[in-house]
Amino acid sequence: MKTKNALIVVSLMVLLLVVMSACNISDDSSQSTEAFSDNNTLTETAAETKENDVQEDHTTDIVTKIEGRTGFIERLDNIQKELDALPEKEDSDKGVTNAMKSYYGVSYERYDKELNEIYALLKKSLSPKTMNELKTKQIKWIKQKEIAAEEERKKYDGGTFEYVAYYISLYESTKNRCYELVNEYMTD
Repeated sequence: MKTKNALIVVSLMVLLLVVMSACNISDDSSQSTEAFSDNNTLTETAAETKENDVQEDHTTDIVTKIEGRTGFIERLDNIQKELDALPEKEDSDKGVTNAMKSYYGVSYERYDKELNEIYALLKKSLSPKTMNELKTKQIKWIKQKEIAAEEERKKYDGGTFEYVAYYISLYESTKNRCYELVNEYMTD
C-alpha cells in the first residue's frame, strides 16, 4: 500500500512539473505583450511594437499629440467622482485627521496610478524627440512636486496635520499634472 501511495505521489509531482513547465512557456510568450487597461484597453505585441518602430524610423513626421483627450478628461473626472464617494470623504470634510490622511493618501495614489498610465501611453505614442522633451519636463515636475509636498509637511512638523498637508499637496499636484499632460499632448 505504501508503494502504491508513493507511486501516486511521484506521478502527481511529475504531472505537476509538466503542467508548470507548460505554464512557464506560455508566460514567457505573454510577457512580450504590454497591456494598458482601465476604461480603455490597448494591447500590443512585441512584433507590432517592432513594426511600428520601423515605420517611425522611416517617417519625418514628429508626433507631438495623440488622440483621446476627451476620453481621458472623462476618466480623470470619474476618478474624482469615485473618490468623493469614498466613506473617508465625509469624515475628511469634517476635519477628522485620520480620515483626511486616508482620503488624501488614497486620492494621491489613484491619480498617481493614472498619471503613470497616461505617461506610458504618451511614451508609446509620441515621437522620440517629443518624448525626450516630456521626460525632461516630467523629471523636473516630480522634483518640484516632492519639494512642495515636503514644504507643506514642514509647516506642521510634529503636528497631527503634518502628513495630511503632505498628502494634500501630492494629491493636488498629481491630479493637476494628469490634466496638464492630457491637455498638452492629446487632441480630441
